[in-house]
Amino acid sequence: MTATKTNKTPNFEEALERLETIVQEMEHGQGLDAMIQHFEEGTKLVKLCNTQLHAIEQKIEKLVKQGDPDSTQPLDENML
Repeated sequence: MTATKTNKTPNFEEALERLETIVQEMEHGQGLDAMIQHFEEGTKLVKLCNTQLHAIEQKIEKLVKQGDPDSTQPLDENML
């Protein structure tokens, strides 16, 4: 993410990039307050990513159904 904060919801790639940054910062050790803030932010970003992935999964299944209803199978959750 950029240095300037906006109120827009990050897309999947932005959220994932921020999660990677949070992990790197936490690995270098910080005070307890900073660790808790990072954990809280990370938890929100993981939830956001999961929600976006679920929406994409539903969209893909819908597109596949439109093309060939007999070939549609739910995506394997273990692969996510």
